Amino acid sequence: MASLAAEMTLEDADDCCNKATGIYVHSAKRTGYLCLLLQTLHNYLYGRWFRPYKSEIEYVQFIAKTFLPELLLEDLRPGPLANLAVSVHAAICNRAQEIRDAVKDLSPHHSRSDWDPPPANCPKRLGRDAYSRMELDRIIRHQEFFVLRPLFRAIIIIIRLEEYNDKNMDIAQLPVLLVRTGTEDGLSAPISFESIAHQIHSAIHDTPKGETAVRVALEVAVDFIMMLEKRETDAFGHQPDPIASTQDLEDGGLAGRYGILQRAETLGWGDEPLAGPSSGWVDTKIHTGWCGGGVDSDNWKRRAQRLEHENVVRNEEMYPEPYEWPTIVQGSRKHWQIWRD
Repeated sequence: MASLAAEMTLEDADDCCNKATGIYVHSAKRTGYLCLLLQTLHNYLYGRWFRPYKSEIEYVQFIAKTFLPELLLEDLRPGPLANLAVSVHAAICNRAQEIRDAVKDLSPHHSRSDWDPPPANCPKRLGRDAYSRMELDRIIRHQEFFVLRPLFRAIIIIIRLEEYNDKNMDIAQLPVLLVRTGTEDGLSAPISFESIAHQIHSAIHDTPKGETAVRVALEVAVDFIMMLEKRETDAFGHQPDPIASTQDLEDGGLAGRYGILQRAETLGWGDEPLAGPSSGWVDTKIHTGWCGGGVDSDNWKRRAQRLEHENVVRNEEMYPEPYEWPTIVQGSRKHWQIWRD
């Protein structure tokens, strides 16, 4: 499990930022439902959290980051599993903050040639995708708006892959563990499960200060996380600042200035400058439907879910007996960045 933090790139560290929670998909063995679960989970979370033209999405903002760690060494019971996930999450958060602090302290005159070996506390690699091409000084500037939120440190969701054993399951009803990590510094108030007490299936950890780990349906966990996210936003304002973070049309490498201006032009924007939160840029009274790259990406992900479902159905028809994954697949790969949101 230590490899999750040790192998982290700057892109991985930034992807932990501007999220409300971490979701850990644990399993003692791989099953043929893994890809279907990940596709379905993403689409469910996206549908619950995102509002076209109204959600702030710059700098990888989303409700959750999903982690798929190495296989468990044994089939842990809920209590030990919650303890393990909390320790892994703490290590990931600490390393992510360490990496980002080190990069923020670099001189803007640093270049990629200075990365062999990497500066102190910096990762071996900056990352993939845009991070493999973006100018280093721009990456350094962006760090101001990647915020490792206190809420992300404070609460996590654990999914057991073995619980997702029906290809037609309503994922909203998937049983999950909702876990308080005990790290609540920076929150507006402590976290309590009292408001969802009537929806708790069972308490995994119970202390004099209340439950720290409970078993609930996924939709209950997501509702609870979104309620906490709103509570923290009401108390401290939106993080990152939606005005400062979009100055000069920066977005953390999501689309970039040119892409934003090009899209604005197709929506009828004139020569006046774009300013303020991006959630106010589009007049939804005029543009009543969602269009552009965002909806194309969403359609592609939903199509991928349907195709994966068809693939599972086809495989079960061809191989009625449960498939035993080879040992080399079961335990050799360290699934750190297998899924990105």
